[in-house]
Amino acid sequence: MRDGTGACAAFARRAAGYARAVATTETGRVIAERYETRQRLGRGGMAEVYAASDRRLHREVAVKLLLPAMAVKPDVRRRFEAEARAAASFTHPNAVAVYDSGDHDGAAFIVMERLPGETLADRLRAGPADPEWVRRLAHDVLGALSAAHAAGIVHRDVKPGNILLTADGSAKIADFGIATSIDADPTSASHLIGTPAYLAPERLDGAPASPRSDLYSLGVVLYEALAGAKPFAGDVPLAVAQSIQEGTHRPLAEVRPEVDAGLAGVVERAMSRDPDARFPSAAAMAAALAVRTDGDDTRVLPVAPVRERRPRWVVLAAVAAIVGAIVLAALIAYDRTRAPARIEPPVATTVVTSPPTSPPVTTPVTTAPRRGAHDKPGKGRGGEGND
Repeated sequence: MRDGTGACAAFARRAAGYARAVATTETGRVIAERYETRQRLGRGGMAEVYAASDRRLHREVAVKLLLPAMAVKPDVRRRFEAEARAAASFTHPNAVAVYDSGDHDGAAFIVMERLPGETLADRLRAGPADPEWVRRLAHDVLGALSAAHAAGIVHRDVKPGNILLTADGSAKIADFGIATSIDADPTSASHLIGTPAYLAPERLDGAPASPRSDLYSLGVVLYEALAGAKPFAGDVPLAVAQSIQEGTHRPLAEVRPEVDAGLAGVVERAMSRDPDARFPSAAAMAAALAVRTDGDDTRVLPVAPVRERRPRWVVLAAVAAIVGAIVLAALIAYDRTRAPARIEPPVATTVVTSPPTSPPVTTPVTTAPRRGAHDKPGKGRGGEGND
């Protein structure tokens, strides 16, 4: 009985300490005697993100703090710490950097690079993007994914809201909060985590996350950027999941004929229902972006055929179970430990650090600034909390 009372008291003290820390974050308090918070930038299901100033290094940063309800759960704290390790396990110019992490008055925090700009989701509200701009964005994101995969990290939630657009026109992928790493229990990678509209079909079937499932998600993002709409739509999650499972979408070449056939082919191949029909690695997909079609000199990437469909009643039953799993995962995800699962880096995969040198592509991100999709600079923005 005394043990139970002591645990409750410790729980209460920790919760109270965290509440004090969070209550003052927007009023300029200093975290860990170093990071002076300014205003809240965003909030997700697990954490809030604040703009802050690093007093020691005199730079602007973003500080992610666990929400009070999450901070007192050991499983969630371990996951939060795993996020910091996952993001810090590799570096790439097109991935948001993690600078520091720790605990302040019971509040677990992560300090990240703060970026001026907006997200791809913000940009796409204005409509379809210029194809060449999308090609450059894809190369940037693939560079970061290539580095992550080579380090044994699968992102698992590639979507427009997790792609940040910087002032110089480059793109950076953020939020490795649900990523899996190479040291995880293999069963953890099969948890149905991610944003439903961008999940690969095999993930809906319960298969483990893999680099190819990340590439599928990116393919959906690129389709949306080029077409101005998601490839798989529905009024309810069940309809979206069924559409994904059946692979029914209008070909990009039909929706937007002016898109270069080579680029359209890359997108369609990335979205193949069969993981083996997709690109073997992020580096291979980035190299394929160099393929263009001009006049009679046409080189179109082959789009793998869709696998034979299952009987409709099987699909409906599977989809119903999937949607139930999504709802259940959303309710209990933060009460479970999701240590990252081990993946094997692609064989002979090289990390993409600069654009392909074949047929005319784009100027590397590290050189001259680039123009945005609609020639309109984005507003200042930092990182976001987990959605």
